[in-house]
Amino acid sequence: MNDPTPRSNQPTLGRLASTVLGLGAVALSIGLVSQGIPQQFASSLPGVRDVLQPVAVSAEAPDQQVVCAGPFLGFVQQETTPRGFGETTLNLLGVEPQLTELTSEQLLDVFAGTESKTASPAVFATQPSESGFLAGTTSQNIDTPFARGYQASSCQQPRSESWLVAGSTTTGRQSVLVLSNPGRVQAVVDLSLFGESGPISAPAARGILLQPGEERVFSLSGLAPDEASPVIRVVSSGTPVTAALHVSLTRGLQPDGVDVTSVQSGPTPTRVIPGVWLEPEDILGPILGVDGYSDVAPILRLLAPETDTQAEVIVEKAVGEAISGQVSLEAGRVFDVQLAELGEGYATVRIVADQSVVAGVRQSSVADSQTDLAWVPSASAIEEVGSAVVPGGIDATLQMFNPSGEAITLTYARVSEDQTTVVGQGRIELAPGEFSTRALGDGGGNYLFETDGPVALAISLREAGSIAHLVVNPPPVQLPAVSVYAR
Repeated sequence: MNDPTPRSNQPTLGRLASTVLGLGAVALSIGLVSQGIPQQFASSLPGVRDVLQPVAVSAEAPDQQVVCAGPFLGFVQQETTPRGFGETTLNLLGVEPQLTELTSEQLLDVFAGTESKTASPAVFATQPSESGFLAGTTSQNIDTPFARGYQASSCQQPRSESWLVAGSTTTGRQSVLVLSNPGRVQAVVDLSLFGESGPISAPAARGILLQPGEERVFSLSGLAPDEASPVIRVVSSGTPVTAALHVSLTRGLQPDGVDVTSVQSGPTPTRVIPGVWLEPEDILGPILGVDGYSDVAPILRLLAPETDTQAEVIVEKAVGEAISGQVSLEAGRVFDVQLAELGEGYATVRIVADQSVVAGVRQSSVADSQTDLAWVPSASAIEEVGSAVVPGGIDATLQMFNPSGEAITLTYARVSEDQTTVVGQGRIELAPGEFSTRALGDGGGNYLFETDGPVALAISLREAGSIAHLVVNPPPVQLPAVSVYAR
């Protein structure tokens, strides 16, 4: 594999070129420019003119930064403030990254008791742009009277706009929205909410102030009460932020599944969702007949935010023919499409629409009468390089889909935390439109990816009764060059 240092994360600082100024008849024009008269006016005067040429200057790349979630958050009985459910395991890929705790309102641990033990804070990690990849994952097994399940989430890069396609606020369903500002200036966040009936009016969702280094926690039921199919748009001004949705289920009095859902990018006409698990019918069928378990079946959640559209939904499986169907979407209304009876195993779901959409899939894993859930967001294609951190102790599977019309080669390497030692590697050829999987085992590890064409990647973590989903992140986008006129 080539040098694992991300090429697109290494912008160079341009140097201003010196300008040799002409003499004689040009002196008048140059003199006027140097006195502060705009060039377009000075150049309109009589005489020979020297037009100043711009020099492209690239800003120095900022430090890399990711926010890693703290413990799962959920509500206990009639309390109005969520509690943290124990300790998480944080796995980081980086070269001596600096960790800083985010501040928030004091959240108690679920078993705080009379000791008033506070929940562990979320953290953000930073390292210089030239120090290789920075990525991470938090994970935990939860088994309490109030929440049960396995959750794992990838550490997130801050964004100015992101979308959450997940959750519910109906009876027995909790959704807790967490906003984090790892920046050095204030952020003002506006939330736009959509549901089954269309856009949701929520005045409290506008103008949310996040101080530097602050995390804020909101009950989604306070913003979108009794909503079965919420979608949230998060827009930040001042500085980019991260967002996550902590989702949990209770069936009767029994907790039954948790997830910390990652964001996805803004609407586009084509969406790709790799890493979907379709539970076998002989396991799923019997539990679907039990009262209160109808939402164990997989669903596809779709939203066309602005314009009515017709969308084709295509389910690509590693084995067997693809299955497709048509869905009509009304602008601003969220639609949940059942994905039951489509076979079993891993799949990629593609959406091809006339207008821009966002999409996500809810999946489940069943063990006897217990279930767990995970929401799978649309994936951003990796164009050159990417990274992921896989926790140990649960089977992991790499999911790959080639959305292009050309064959591509994907190479991956399992590396040490400081990225100096390769402990395993592989090479995969993907034909145009091909979906494929590769078992990674339950040992965990840090993975670097390199591709010669666009590829959508995801990592599924699954065993009977436990399921989670990880995204594969590209490095931060290089800042564009700025044209500078020297005078």
